[in-house]
Amino acid sequence: MPDTEPISLAQALSQEYRALRPDSGFRETDNAEELFRKLHQEPVPLSALCISGGGIRSATFALGVIQGLAEKGLLPQFDYLSTVSGGGYAGSWLTAWSNRAGGLDKVIPSLRRDAPPAGEPDPIGHLREYSNYLTPKLGALSADTWTLAATVLRNILLNWMVLIPLLMFDLIVPRVFLSALTFPYLGMAAGAVDYRNPRFNWISESILVHYGLPVLGAVCFTWTLFFTLRYLPGIGNENHTAYQYIRNVLTPLILSVLAYVAFNNLYYLGANYRDYTNGAAMIVATEIPCLAAWVVHLVFWRIPVRQRLRAMFGPLSLAIVMMAAGTGGAAWVLSNKILWNPDPAYAISWATYVTVALPLLLLGFSLGSAIYAGLSSRALQDNDREWMSRSSAHILRFSAAWLGACALVLILPRYAFTWHTWVKSAVAAAGAVSAWASAFGGSPAKAGSSEKDAKGGWMLPLAARLAPPVFIGLLAVGIAVLTNILLSACAPLFGKPAAAVAWWDHNLLLEQTDLRTIGFLSAACLLLSWFMARYVNINTFSLHDMYRDRLVRAYLGASNPKRQVSGFTGFARTDDIPMARLDPALKPLHVLNLTLNLVAGDRLAWQQRKAEAFTVSRFHCGAQALGYRPSDGYGGPQGISLGTAMTISGAAASPSMGYYSSPLIGFIMTLFNARLGAWLGNPGKAGAQTWRHAGPRSAFVSLAKEALGLTSDRSAYVYLSDGGHFENLGLYEMVIRRAKIIVVLDAACDPQMGMGDLGNALRKLRIDSKIPIDFDEPLTDPLRRRSRRCAVGVIRYSAVDGRCDDGCLIVIKPLVLGCESQDVLSYAKMNPTFPHQTTADQWFDESQMESYRMLGLSSIDDICRGWQGGSLQDFRVHVETVYLGQGSRGSK
Repeated sequence: MPDTEPISLAQALSQEYRALRPDSGFRETDNAEELFRKLHQEPVPLSALCISGGGIRSATFALGVIQGLAEKGLLPQFDYLSTVSGGGYAGSWLTAWSNRAGGLDKVIPSLRRDAPPAGEPDPIGHLREYSNYLTPKLGALSADTWTLAATVLRNILLNWMVLIPLLMFDLIVPRVFLSALTFPYLGMAAGAVDYRNPRFNWISESILVHYGLPVLGAVCFTWTLFFTLRYLPGIGNENHTAYQYIRNVLTPLILSVLAYVAFNNLYYLGANYRDYTNGAAMIVATEIPCLAAWVVHLVFWRIPVRQRLRAMFGPLSLAIVMMAAGTGGAAWVLSNKILWNPDPAYAISWATYVTVALPLLLLGFSLGSAIYAGLSSRALQDNDREWMSRSSAHILRFSAAWLGACALVLILPRYAFTWHTWVKSAVAAAGAVSAWASAFGGSPAKAGSSEKDAKGGWMLPLAARLAPPVFIGLLAVGIAVLTNILLSACAPLFGKPAAAVAWWDHNLLLEQTDLRTIGFLSAACLLLSWFMARYVNINTFSLHDMYRDRLVRAYLGASNPKRQVSGFTGFARTDDIPMARLDPALKPLHVLNLTLNLVAGDRLAWQQRKAEAFTVSRFHCGAQALGYRPSDGYGGPQGISLGTAMTISGAAASPSMGYYSSPLIGFIMTLFNARLGAWLGNPGKAGAQTWRHAGPRSAFVSLAKEALGLTSDRSAYVYLSDGGHFENLGLYEMVIRRAKIIVVLDAACDPQMGMGDLGNALRKLRIDSKIPIDFDEPLTDPLRRRSRRCAVGVIRYSAVDGRCDDGCLIVIKPLVLGCESQDVLSYAKMNPTFPHQTTADQWFDESQMESYRMLGLSSIDDICRGWQGGSLQDFRVHVETVYLGQGSRGSK
């Protein structure tokens, strides 16, 4: 198979199975049914240990569970280690240690409580040293704290050098149009205030104005109508996409309206305005393009001649004539009765004219379309009316966007300069608070529903919803003011003294800025943004690298025997390990769960999840729908590393967050560089040329997609984030692999025992793989009563794969039952939220870390009480007997 082709899910799982069962003699297959049949026939069925997300809380609880499983002899029997987010910290720590030690069997003795010299191995001691992994040395004046702050601020500044010029370029568009209307070459002297002076009558003689703008508008309008007829199901019936509609209908329509606005505006300057804008002229100007489009369509319409003649003189022709009359009449009313006032004292400003003229004229076209729909009701069907409604929706959406942008850029800044000082201070404070609330307080990612509910009543959610639009509005006004300052500074380049163009006189500046100055600033903004995007790596200069370096130091550096720490920075270059360099025979096989974000995905059924599962293992990286690439080449010359995969898997704060995604919050998080995830090459066919890259060669397109919520799996690069943004337990992928015994450590923040993460996993598995998982009773009841540490369910593989044994799911929750050691009980009494303290707390002190570790160890001791030891299958029978009252319930 060519290197550019990804492998399928069945091929990827075949490689894993051959590594886990090297003596099976199984050969790689692309047949999923054959693979699953072989897996079900395995004498020793596959098993998996899953560690959920939950930050350092989950990692530390999992540390105790891992020690307990090692003491009971169960840990080396697991085939898979599936981790998500914070669970990946502990899982990667164990994987790196086992790989460096030469196998898990070399590590097991050191994991026991009675291991010399101090009852725990050095890697655990290292974790204690770095329980505050982000800033190991605490304190407001510590170098670690200020290094973290300096890194964040530097990366935000570099990010702004890409985004702010790009945003300014976008928000300059209304100004460019306004300046084009007042450009001296088209008849208005710079700085003129009397818009209706007779000296502008010469405009009517201008060839460019007299012929150029009308011809441009007529051609674009004809193009719009031709493709409208071509796309209408009852006429042309040509199948098309939304992109084709925007290209062939909406864009030329907007251009035609812009041409008309410019033409109308230039005559509006002269004394003979009414001579050129009478109603008859307007109607004729719209009738000609409409009839031309209809005739051209009839010529190319692939129907018999008789039907063409019948259509030419039928109700459709009458409807088109009346539509044109309605459109032209509406344009005349808008121009002569709404936008025009003969008294200069009551004339609307240029800013208002540019703001409302385009939407109102588009509204006139929509009115004409409504007339057409009514008059053609007998000739057209429901599909045609649905098409016209969708077309009107696109027009209205653009009109609303234009109104909003122009209001923020052209109108509101005028009032910003008239506010009192205290009002400006209040607005600035509101902007800062709303920015913080949106970027860091408004995201629900990685906070379970119970955690969110515990934070307050209705006011906090309402504030979180209002904060993003408030901040974005204030940001747009701020950029408009900054644009004023830059335009005033650029004025001398084009022969105007800066003092003559005062940046604080907003309306006067709008009218006196000529097209050359605004064009120069637009080009400079776009060029600066493009240039910086080429050199500011979107992964390196986000929070991702900062986060990765500290996680790698804390968890992977714990077992590095050749660690050479920099005396200045405290980091070691050799702590990380490329995934491809992990021992192929290393067990358990570590699968790190990530999320591939699909905020702009095509599948309607996935509009809630907005994501798909993405996995990284020693062998391959990819997703079921896209395919898989070898880990030794994916994401860089040496392939993706364990540290990078662990970091992305724990990237809770991201602009795109799977089913937590919000377009407004995503925009603000992009602006403030709150991105722990990473952009990597698409593992599918779309990434044939990019899957080996460590990131996009330019951040330009990726930042735009991220800010606008346009992430998908169709582009050359995809955005990967926290695995919990899709499924937070690591269970989903293990069921896909047909593991028969799955132990899940669910350490998410869930004080009310709502089991939201488990419910999410069960729901997705039932929908995607048709495999149900059953529990004898509502599993939340005994957990809420604090009477059990785990729940047991049956994985119904037989519902999909036919005659085969079902699997067993054991879900372990961190609970304080009163039988723990005294220090754990004491900590729980002093901290009522233990063991479900907020995930936002990533700074653990000594007592906190030890309490979670011991709780994990006590949980395994309690679950295994009365068990005499043995295999995983024996453990399964023990758990089913104790918790379900019967053994081997899943066997058939």
